Parts: sequence; C-alpha cells; structure tokens
Amino acid sequence: MQVLKESVRNAILEGAIAEFFEHGYQNANMRKIADSANITVGNIYRYFDNKEALFNAVLLPAQKAIDDLGTFDQKLHITHIDSMKEATQIVTYVMNVLKPYAKEIFIMIFNSTGTHYHQVKSQLEALVISKIKEYYPGKFNDYFLRIVAYSFIQALFVVFKDNVSDIKRIQDTIIQLIVFYFRDINNRLF
Repeated sequence: MQVLKESVRNAILEGAIAEFFEHGYQNANMRKIADSANITVGNIYRYFDNKEALFNAVLLPAQKAIDDLGTFDQKLHITHIDSMKEATQIVTYVMNVLKPYAKEIFIMIFNSTGTHYHQVKSQLEALVISKIKEYYPGKFNDYFLRIVAYSFIQALFVVFKDNVSDIKRIQDTIIQLIVFYFRDINNRLF
C-alpha cells in the first residue's frame, strides 16, 4: 500500500488552480494538471476521485471564507456606512479574509460554469441586500435592493477580473465603490 503524500497533494492543487484559472472548470485538462505536479494522470485519481472532487478541493477554502463574510459588520461593530473610515474598515477586513484565495475566487466567479460554485454571485448579492435591510430597515423595497446589489456585485467582478494580480488596486477601488454606492444612502435618495 502506497502512502499518500501531502506534498504531492499540494502540487496537484497548485497545478489545478493554475489550470482552472487559465481554462475554467469545463476546459481544464487533467493531463496538464498532472504534468505541472510532475505525476501521472492516474496518480491524481489516487488523491481525488474525479475532476469535480479536485475542483471542490481547490475552491472549498475560498467558499468558506466567503461564507464567513456575512458577519463582518458584527466583528467590526459597523451598523451603517457614513464615512470613508467605515468603508475602509469593511474592505480591509474583507480583503484580509479573501486575499489568500484571489485566484480561487476568480475561478469561482468567472471559471466555474457548470458547477455549484457559479452561485457565488447570487450569494454575494443576497449578502448586500441583507446588510442594507439590516442597516436601513424598511427604507428600500426589495426590487430596488436587488438592482443595487446586482450592479454593485457586477462592478466588484469587473474590478476583480481586471486586477486579479493587484490586490492593492482591488482594495482601493472597492473602497471607492462602497462609498459611491452606500455612503449616506439613507439621505441621498428621495
């Protein structure tokens, strides 16, 4: 019986991240992943049952980090966004949570078609809606909130896609977007 090695597993995961990042889930090539890990394709299947299991192993830590974002305001003691200070606190916290998973989140957002991870956009939109409702109860109707959340998340995705290798630029731009969308929202709308 051969022992599974953590170093081989990690090499497979690193190769998979690169391949899924470059080609997406549906077009990822297991041979290329194996080559990057310096193993045979058959050896991948000793560690992961199939491509989907490998994809899940790659994205699960990033998904857990995204799931944990729902409580950011409790950890930061923020109840609304009235200043650059609150926006900066939120973005700094979110980026610190997500920074280790930049490529994985990119894969989840843009290269996960055909998997259950493609729902991350809806998950993030729901988070935005729930936080606005929590911060400003009864102020905005659900349709309006859905549109705001959709456009905000779309803007985040554009920023993320254009700057995946520049975390600082992502952070600075997201701060500006939060201020633009949400600062003093309660008083800006008629």
